[in-house]
Amino acid sequence: MKNIIFDIGNVLLRFQPHDYLSQFYNPDTVQQLMTIIFASPEWIELDKGTMMIEDVIGILTNRYPQYHDEIVFVLNHWTDMMTPIEKNVKLAYQLKDKGYALYLLSNFHTEAIKTVFDKYEFFKIFDGQMISAHVHLIKPDYQLYQLLLDKYALLPQESVFIDDSPANVKASIDLGITGIVLPYLDDLEEKLIALQIL
Repeated sequence: MKNIIFDIGNVLLRFQPHDYLSQFYNPDTVQQLMTIIFASPEWIELDKGTMMIEDVIGILTNRYPQYHDEIVFVLNHWTDMMTPIEKNVKLAYQLKDKGYALYLLSNFHTEAIKTVFDKYEFFKIFDGQMISAHVHLIKPDYQLYQLLLDKYALLPQESVFIDDSPANVKASIDLGITGIVLPYLDDLEEKLIALQIL
């Protein structure tokens, strides 16, 4: 193995919107906002890079005027919930020190990816990236994985992909990449040792 490919959400950065919203709103409002925002078709369009935050605020506040202020607040501040999962970031540094090439393959919005890249220094250790919004494709579309492989001349059989979504990992396996399903806060080190990567 030569290449370790990381998803971002819930692998390198926490993405637990329910917990985040619960700091600000009552349980009923939290449930409504989870559906209105994070389960909306527009959220997918943000990942695809076919809409920007401002567009989605306009659409959702028109659709749900009773939650106008909440929608504006959440969509303007949701990246605040994206904080590093320190133990996995530490492992990324270890892998880099061992000579592996590190890559990112993630469904992420245009504005949000810039925010987290600017905010967290550790992203600089990665050798390359393929972000959904930049190419208008989202996992588990095979084309997104193939674009990463092609752009950096990676061989699938020399690559490992880590993601919290079984469907996303299955797509990588279908392309010949070794896949690690990593549920939120599972032990990544254990899984890397099992593959003799660490």
